[in-house]
Amino acid sequence: MPTRPIAGSADEIRGLVPEALAAYEFTRDHVLHGGLVDEDLKTLCFRFLAEETGSLDVSGLDERQRAALDWAHAIAWDSSLADDALWERLHALFSEPELVELGCAIGFELGQQHWRRSVGLTARD
Repeated sequence: MPTRPIAGSADEIRGLVPEALAAYEFTRDHVLHGGLVDEDLKTLCFRFLAEETGSLDVSGLDERQRAALDWAHAIAWDSSLADDALWERLHALFSEPELVELGCAIGFELGQQHWRRSVGLTARD
């Protein structure tokens, strides 16, 4: 079994470069957890990204949640899915500032999950 390339928790690893830890903490507090979009909706998108196949049981989800997951799928795996129909749905359900925040959160989380895996951690805590 391969050893972990860098020892420690995600924050301990980020802490090797204090500016990286500070930038992550700011993003975590103001975009990933805080901000305009409900944290539960962001967490749903983050869980969706962490699934190996990008699959998640969507039964019982409302239209806003489904649209957010469709956008997460487009951002993570197939940008051609961000077509006019998806944008029409998104604009009907979210304000422009919410779309900016949610898109940034999804993109950042996707990168964090790849980074966590590359240093031998699970995709999400």
